[in-house]
Amino acid sequence: MAQPLVSIIAPVYNEEAVIETFFRRVLSVADGLSDRYRFEFVLIDDGSRDRSLEIMKALAAAQPRLRVIELRKNFGQTPALQAGLDAARGDILVTMDADLQHFPEDVGDFLSKIEEGYDIVCGWRRERAEGILRRWPSRAANTVARWISGVEIHDFGTTLRAYRSELVKDVRLFGEFHRFIPALGSALGGRITELPIRNIERPSGKSNYGLGRSLGVFLDFFVLFFIVRYLDRPMRAFGKLAVISFGVGLAIAAFLVGEALIYNIPTVREHLGWFLLSIMLMLAGTQILLSGLIAEILIRIHFGQGEHRVYKIRREWTSESTSS
Repeated sequence: MAQPLVSIIAPVYNEEAVIETFFRRVLSVADGLSDRYRFEFVLIDDGSRDRSLEIMKALAAAQPRLRVIELRKNFGQTPALQAGLDAARGDILVTMDADLQHFPEDVGDFLSKIEEGYDIVCGWRRERAEGILRRWPSRAANTVARWISGVEIHDFGTTLRAYRSELVKDVRLFGEFHRFIPALGSALGGRITELPIRNIERPSGKSNYGLGRSLGVFLDFFVLFFIVRYLDRPMRAFGKLAVISFGVGLAIAAFLVGEALIYNIPTVREHLGWFLLSIMLMLAGTQILLSGLIAEILIRIHFGQGEHRVYKIRREWTSESTSS
């Protein structure tokens, strides 16, 4: 049987100081595993403003297995990863950062885990190199992600992962959802495990992450909760909220009517605030229920429509295109 093709995918944004070193190490790892696998390399230039693209084009000219995907602008890490996953041709896809915080030398261990039958192998930064201001929000976010998704891994934030292509090709990423690929893969029936990895501070350049992204991550949890549990049946989620809202409003109205009948008092005038609250809650329940119907229609449109992407490619560079 032919050796499995492994695609190593890495988004690149302003990494001119390290991109050559990164690719040299990746190439060395691939050569060391050449008796078991074939390799291709997919680097995605996410609108770099330095010489990263120029350097990668030179690398592609000398290495036929390297393909450089040039995006039209800086779309962000999630769209860049989606572009790489879509472009990759491998049976196994390995994603990582190109800033040398990840060790390409760990790739062999990830591939061994895939051979054991797992569909997704996630890196686990057990010994975090970042300061406490980044570690604690990350720990809280990982705890919430585990609770929502039911996937028992420690680190949803790292990009260093290996995937079976038949599973991850069905995943569509939006916003900052690259961190939740294990949750999305689990929802599709994937077998998931994790491996401890080495983690260091990036040797050059400036990190694009900070505490400002923490709020966005926690807002994404609401979307993740809905996608994991209710994506194909949104009426279940809207229906529960509608029943609660309408039920509370109906209970308040019933209490006021009962009080009027038993004590013969004008409850609407005496308890006008409660009466208005009951009406508002019942109206809100009705509106939520109608929103659920609209969501059901939109979901059917979503699953029936064609393919859409959150990125735009300017050009793909290979050894052939760079020499022409």
